[in-house]
Amino acid sequence: MPPKPELQMMGLRSVLIILALVEAWFGFFDAPVLFGDMSHIGSGIGSGLVKAHLAAHPVLAVAAIAFASLGYVRHAIIALGTIIIMSWLSDMPSVVAHGLEFKSAFSAVETIAKVIAFPLIAACAIAYAAHNEHLGRATFLVAVPTLFNVVLIVGFAIGVMIYGF
Repeated sequence: MPPKPELQMMGLRSVLIILALVEAWFGFFDAPVLFGDMSHIGSGIGSGLVKAHLAAHPVLAVAAIAFASLGYVRHAIIALGTIIIMSWLSDMPSVVAHGLEFKSAFSAVETIAKVIAFPLIAACAIAYAAHNEHLGRATFLVAVPTLFNVVLIVGFAIGVMIYGF
């Protein structure tokens, strides 16, 4: 017996709120960079993309929380997908200037995920949400990059606890 649509939507809303809270934490954690010395970011379009991402990330995350809380699941998915696309765009100037980094197996996986897989995942999730189709699948897709980042942070923290900094 398939789940009732109301229960499924409540589950999607809950997952989206949790994802958006994590993304809001990431966004607010990075936001103070906007108010400090940004000379290390440089100038030009690349700098503009980085600044736009830093400014929009917490705003889009809070919007996703609000949309999911109000029951606008499609809009929350689109907001989270936009965060992923903006993160990818802010990485592109570095990729263009320095190329793809494949120095180790870990950096190769991270580079392929962030440069190739995540923007495609976000585009698919946004397309599903825009057409109001497969919202569960779209929620899963926007969760993948956030969960990947959480796993990276937890792995780093465990490494620091074991080996020191």
